[in-house]
Amino acid sequence: MASLLFWAAALLALIFASNLVSRYRTKQSPFYLWWSISFFLYVIAFGMEALTVSSNWNSVFEYQLYIIGSAGLVGAMSVGTTYLAFPKSKVAVGYAVYFVLVEVLLAIFAFVSPPVLHGSWAALNAGKNAIVGTTQIFYLLLAAVGGPIVIIGALWSWWKTRRYYNLLIALGALVPSSAGTLASQGIATAIFPVMNIIGLVLIFLGYVYSRSSSQGRVSQAQHQARGA
Repeated sequence: MASLLFWAAALLALIFASNLVSRYRTKQSPFYLWWSISFFLYVIAFGMEALTVSSNWNSVFEYQLYIIGSAGLVGAMSVGTTYLAFPKSKVAVGYAVYFVLVEVLLAIFAFVSPPVLHGSWAALNAGKNAIVGTTQIFYLLLAAVGGPIVIIGALWSWWKTRRYYNLLIALGALVPSSAGTLASQGIATAIFPVMNIIGLVLIFLGYVYSRSSSQGRVSQAQHQARGA
C-alpha cells in the first residue's frame, strides 16, 4: 500500500511539474522554471521511495538518487521562492548559482563516497547514519538552507500581506517534514506517504494561487491607473 501511495505521489509531482513547465513557457518567469525543477526532483525522490519502501534501502544506487532528489527539491524550491520575492535582484541569481554548484557537488560526492546503508527504512529515509562526511555537508547546505527560506519566506509574506496562499506553501513544507521526523522515530509511519501527498498538493496550490493573486493585483492597479 505504501509503495502505491509513493507512486501516486510521484505521478502527481510529474503532473504538477508539467503544469509549471507550461506556465514557464507562457510567462517566462524564472520562479516557474525553478519550481518545475523542484517538482521533477520530487518525482525522483518519491520514485526511489516507492521502489524501496517494501524491501528497505537495499540498493545504494537508489539511495544515491534519493539523496540527490530529496535535497535538490528543497533547494530548487527555495530558489524559486527567492526569484518570486526578488524578481529583478542579483540576490536570486546568486542564490541560483549557489544551488546549482552545491547540488552538483552533492551528486559527485554521493557517488564518490557511497552511503553505508544500515537501519530501518524510515531512519535511512531521514538520512540517519547514511548521509555522512562531505556528502552530508552538501546535503545540509541544500536542505538546511533551502527549507527555512521556503517556510520562513512564506510565513513572512503572509504576515506582510495576509494572503492565504503563503500559509499553503508554509504548511505544505511543514507537513511532510514533520511526518518524516516522526517516521524516523518509528511514529506514524503508516501515514508518512499520505502526508507527502498532502504537502505536495498544498505547495502546488500555494504556488498557483500566489501568482494568480499577484497578477490580479497588477491588473487592478493598471485599471485604476487608466481610470485616473
